[in-house]
Amino acid sequence: MKALENEAESYHNQIQVLENAIQNKELETQEQITHIQQEYEMKIKGLMPATVRHELEDTISSLKSQVTFLQKRASVLQEELNTYRNRR
Repeated sequence: MKALENEAESYHNQIQVLENAIQNKELETQEQITHIQQEYEMKIKGLMPATVRHELEDTISSLKSQVTFLQKRASVLQEELNTYRNRR
C-alpha cells in the first residue's frame, strides 16, 4: 500500500513538473509572438509614408472619439428607456 502511495505521489509530482514546463513554454511562446508582432509593426511603419501614417493615426483617433461619444449617448438613451419603462 505504501509503495502505491509513493508511486502515486511520484506521478503527481511529475504532473506538476510537466504542467510548470508547459506553462513556461506557453509564456515563452507568447513573448516570441509579441516580439514578432512588434517587429512586424515597425517594418510596416517604415514602409508606410509618414503622411499616410499620420492620416491613419488621425482617423483612428477620430473613430475612438466617436465610439466614446456613441457609448455615452447609448447610455443616456438606455437610462431614458429605463425611466420610461419604470413609469408605466
